[in-house]
Amino acid sequence: MTIDWNAPITGAYCERTDPGIWGEPLNATSSLLVVVVSLLAFVHVMRTRSVSPGLFALMALAVAIGVGSFLWHTFATRWAELADVLPIWGFVALYGAAVLRKSLRPRFALPLAIVAGLLVFSAGMALSLRDTQMVGDTVSGSTQYLPALFVVLATGRAVWKEKHPSFRLILLAAALFVLSFVFRSLDLPLCSVFPTGTHFLWHISNCLAFGVLLTALIRYPLGGDGVSHKRP
Repeated sequence: MTIDWNAPITGAYCERTDPGIWGEPLNATSSLLVVVVSLLAFVHVMRTRSVSPGLFALMALAVAIGVGSFLWHTFATRWAELADVLPIWGFVALYGAAVLRKSLRPRFALPLAIVAGLLVFSAGMALSLRDTQMVGDTVSGSTQYLPALFVVLATGRAVWKEKHPSFRLILLAAALFVLSFVFRSLDLPLCSVFPTGTHFLWHISNCLAFGVLLTALIRYPLGGDGVSHKRP
C-alpha cells in the first residue's frame, strides 16, 4: 500500500481541530524551546573547547528534535511525523548506547551498545509510526515512548551502580521525563477541561530533561579510560 506522505493528520492532539498550519500554536512554539537549550549548550562547549564527537552529535539531534517537532505540529502530515520521530529515537538510542558502552567490560561494550541502540531505535520508530494503537493504549498514544522511559531508567541504574557523579542529574532527568510522560498522556483525556490540551507541557518538561542530560555530559564527561573527569 502506497503511503500518502502529504495526507493531513488530525485528532492526534487536543489543540488541533483542523489541518491548518497554525492549528497548534502552543504545541508548535513550545517545540522550539529545545532548540534554544541545545544552541546554548553548543555555545558553552565551544567556549570551553570541551566538545566531543558524541556530545556534538547529541546536541545536533536535540536541535533536530525541536525542528522536527515544530514541523509536525504545523504541517501535521505523515512526512512531518517522520521528521519528528527520527531525531527523537536517534537521541535516545545514542545516549543509551553511550552510557551502556561505558558500563560494560571493554571486550563486549561496543558491539552490545550498538545492538542495544539499534533495538531501541527500531522499537521506537515502529511504535511511533504504527497505524493502530497498542492494546490498552488510552493515554494519548504515550505508550510509544515506553522504550525511551526504559532507557532513561536503565541509564539511571547504570550511573548509580558505578557511583558516577552524574547520578543526581540523570535522576532529575528521569523525574522530568516521567512528568512529561504524564502531561502527554493527559492531553486527550482532559481535552474537554483544557481546550488547549497539555501536550505543550510535555514539550517544556522534555526540554528541561534534555537540558539536564546535556548538562550531565558537559559537566561529567567520560575519558577514554572510563574515568569521569569533572569540568568546572
